Amino acid sequence: MKQLYLLRHAYTVPHNLGLSDFDRPLDERGQKESQEIAAYLIQKKITFDFVMCSAALRAQETLESLRPILGTKAIEISGNFYNIPEDIILRYLQQISDAKNKVLYIGHNPGIAFSILKFSPVIPPDLGGGITPGTLIGMEFSLDHWENLEWGTAEIIDIFQPGLLETKSLSPQES
Repeated sequence: MKQLYLLRHAYTVPHNLGLSDFDRPLDERGQKESQEIAAYLIQKKITFDFVMCSAALRAQETLESLRPILGTKAIEISGNFYNIPEDIILRYLQQISDAKNKVLYIGHNPGIAFSILKFSPVIPPDLGGGITPGTLIGMEFSLDHWENLEWGTAEIIDIFQPGLLETKSLSPQES
């Protein structure tokens, strides 16, 4: 079994502040959201074997709040993960070492949202409001090798959206 958590970076400053899209930092709300994500991971005792993170400033700032509680120092920050479509995300995930069983990928929409939609044959109603900034989705796959990862094979096991009351972990019967 492999587990993949997809995390959309937290809220950022607006586009119109003269910064490039790549260099936009988290705003005050985003800083708070990243702290909420960290608190959620601590509460649920979720750690990872490997983390993949876009090199965009907002993704790295989201990662920084989580770094002390991730459970790994195996972190790959890459410009290759910046604003990429879901098919490219899938290709990168298929290259993960099989020694890694629980992976966190921090990136951007629309790639994150489309990945979730393509991985899971059943989308929980909890996601009716969309994949907002700071959304964390946990998925489980019945496979031993990341290279065999395919669309439509995930079971959603966890959903967290900062600031929403209806956030919950899913039991296998609910997902």
